[in-house]
Order: sequence, then C-alpha cells, then structure tokens
Amino acid sequence: MSIGKRIALLSLVLALAAGSLCGCGMKDREDDGLIRLRWVTYGAGLEVPADLKEVVAAANTYSAEKIGVVVDLEIQPSEMINLIMASGEYYDMIYTCEWLNIYDTNASRGLFYDITDLVQDCAPDLYDTVGVYWEAAKLDGRIYGVPTLKDMGSEMMFRLNADYFEGEKGMSIPEKMEFADIEPYLEAYKKDYPHKYPLEMSKSGIPGFTNFLERIVSNIIVVPYDQEGEPRAIPFWESKRLMDRYRLLHSWYRKGYIQPDASAVESTMTDRTIPVRFGVAWRGYQGYSNPADWGFHVKTSIYDGPYLSRATEQGAMTAICAACSKERAEAALKYLELLNTDRKFRDILGYGIEGKHFEYLENGTVLRTVTGAERYNVGLYPMGSVVNASVESVSRDFLADPDQWKKVYEGYEEYAIRSRTRGFVYDRSKTEDIIAAVTAIYSNYATDLRTGTSDPDEVVPKMKKEMEDAGIGILLEDVQRQLDRHLAEN
Repeated sequence: MSIGKRIALLSLVLALAAGSLCGCGMKDREDDGLIRLRWVTYGAGLEVPADLKEVVAAANTYSAEKIGVVVDLEIQPSEMINLIMASGEYYDMIYTCEWLNIYDTNASRGLFYDITDLVQDCAPDLYDTVGVYWEAAKLDGRIYGVPTLKDMGSEMMFRLNADYFEGEKGMSIPEKMEFADIEPYLEAYKKDYPHKYPLEMSKSGIPGFTNFLERIVSNIIVVPYDQEGEPRAIPFWESKRLMDRYRLLHSWYRKGYIQPDASAVESTMTDRTIPVRFGVAWRGYQGYSNPADWGFHVKTSIYDGPYLSRATEQGAMTAICAACSKERAEAALKYLELLNTDRKFRDILGYGIEGKHFEYLENGTVLRTVTGAERYNVGLYPMGSVVNASVESVSRDFLADPDQWKKVYEGYEEYAIRSRTRGFVYDRSKTEDIIAAVTAIYSNYATDLRTGTSDPDEVVPKMKKEMEDAGIGILLEDVQRQLDRHLAEN
C-alpha cells in the first residue's frame, strides 16, 4: 500500500475515533487476563518483514508466560510515526529519538508518560540495567523514555582494502590513525590506477565528518568536544580542525583522489572496487569487513571518537503515551525490562524463530539463515536493547566476538570523549526565522564543501557574510545565553 493510501486510511480511522487519545477508555486487560499493548517502532522502508506476525506470535507466547503482557507490533516509517504523534492516535509504546519523533520536544510538550518513579518501583532490573544512561532521558530531572542500550557514542573509521594495501603494497593498516594519515594510501592507489578515484564518494560526503563537534543548531552552531575552558557555542567556521579538514578534502579533490562529479552522485554503494571508504560504527562491528560482501578483505582504522553526548545517547528510545493508565504504563515497563534482561526473548524479536530464521553458533553468536535474511531481517536498535541481544556473525567462517558489547562499553569508560554541555538542549522558539535563514544559506554550499569540490577559503567567507546578514550573531548570543544558564543550573 502506498504511503498516500495509508495516510488516507489512517485519517479515516482517526475521524471515526476522534477524541480517543492514547488509549483513554480502553480496558487494561483482555478477556484472557493478558494486557495487550500497541507498540509502534521504526522501520526505514514501507515493507514489513514477511514473517513479522509469526515472530511476534512466538514472542507473545514467551512474554505472556513470563509477565502476562503481549504486543501488537507495528514497524512504521518516519512519516507514519510523525502522523500518529500529530493526530493523537492511540498507542502504548512508541519509538522516539533525537532525530525522529523528537524526544526532548515531545517530552516537554507532555506527550510522554513520566516514568521517573514508576520504573524504579515496577521494573527495578530495567532501571539498574540502563544505569548512567538514564541521564539522556532526563528533562528537568524527570524521565519520560527508556534509552535503548546500543552504540551510545559514534566512532568514525576508514575502511580499507587490506588485500591491496597490506597484501600488494606492503603497507600496514593501524587500528587508529589521524584523519590526514589516510593520504599515503590514497596516493599509492592513484599512482597504480591513475584513471580511478580511491576516495570516490557521493554528494552526502563522509559519514560522521563533523561528529567531533557537538551540534547545537544543525552543523552551523556547534560546541567542539575538545574545546578548552567552559563550553562555548561557535559558528562552524571558527573550528580550526573542521576548516583544516575542508582544506584537506579540497586538496584531495584537486589531486584526483575524489571524482569530479562527487557533488552530484547519489550513491557509490554499487561500486565494490573503491579501496577506501568511511564508516560510523563501533569497535568489533563486522558489517564493514565481510569479504563475501566486498570481494576483498577489509580492515578498519578509527580516526575519531567515540564521542558521547545527549544526542548520541538518544539515538533510539521508547516512550509510553502520557494518557495511558498506570497499569498499562507498568505493563509497558515490564515488557521493556524483559527486552533488556532476558536474552532468549530479545533474540526472538531481534532474529526471529530459532531453527527457521537463525541458529546459535558454538561461540555463542547467532547466524541468520537464508529464510531469516529474506523474511525477517530487521534492524536490532528499533526493537529494543541491542546490548542484550546475542551478537550476530556474518558467516560460519567470519565469526563475531560474543563479548563485543562488553568491550565497547568498557571502551566508553576508558577513552570516550564526553560532551561537557551537560545535556543542553537549545530552545529555538525565539529564533526560528533566523535558523531557517542560515540553514538555507548553509544548504546552498554544504554539498560542495563536504565533497571537497569547492575551496573552503573562498566559499566559507561568502557563507559567513550571508549568515551575518541573516542574523547569525543574534542566534549565537541567544544560544550562549541559554547555554550559560543551563551550565549554571546543572
């Protein structure tokens, strides 16, 4: 069904059920004594997994026995989730995060249930498991959502063809390097293949390119993670590190490492010959390294991160409708507790039915079957705790580390670079017109900047002048005033 037809159908349903906000008036228990919750989570496309009903039925059998709670699970695209929220349609649990069904905005509007006290009373194991990451869910000291334990901080990495660079050229690929250190690899490939582009990229540029800056207003007003002294909001052009990277990209473009039409290319994913790619993931992630996917062995080398902030820790969350009864809210929390603490249950929703959609390998990881890959291939993070799920191996010969997440979280404690803005969220209500204006100006130049196509020393001064004329100075003053107040209060 097209999204237009789905929206039209939903509008009809809403018209018939007007006034029924978030399940008000619904009985809490079904005739069989179970509580049935409507759970809406996120899926990037409109196609739902073919075996979703079968897997949810298996999960419901398990949760009914354990906690007396079952779900009607819907996987919806962002447009439908936003429509559900805007219309006041019924739900019990819903996906929310920093970029979709925006958590801070909708929690402050009173749309999500205040679980601050309830979660500690009725789901203490959930409260203990989430631990320090509850801070990402606090708004004025209250909690309105459950953070999903996943990769809580972004690590940026190069993905290199190890067969070529190490095997043919005898170059070593270290576990970590600086951003500029990739140039000798680009130079070596260009010398061997002068008519090819070792850093071929699309118009979206490099994933995670600006993640060393905490974004306050898009990529325009930022706070550098490594800034000395008290956190201070700056326009992006005052970041020497960012400007140096833009200059480096432009020099790579001029040397022929980046293709001439990069700013117009939609995607390079179909080209498996590119020897250097970028990625945003976590240590131990296998998705970039399976030789069966790429046709060669891949090694990754981290050049930035991990960076942790309120935004990154809000990468995936689950909220409960504010108008739900206390009993339904408790049931939702017990369900989320089971997802965070019971691995067998978590694996059902994450991978499907054992023996049909996946199998357990001897080292404790899981491997999807062909049926699983075709009929129940869902993302882990929209379905609940990633950390509590078994780690997936990409093949029998290419095994993942079953203790991957333990090591990732130990790494956060050891070397993560954490935001010092203490959960600051900028209130844009008085500067929306200025933000719209400077965002439009930024968009006019951003694609050429992030692909190296334009010279930043020529383009950025033009952007600066246009943004100053549009009132970015007023915006900066307002951001800093709010930031100073927030830091003083926290």
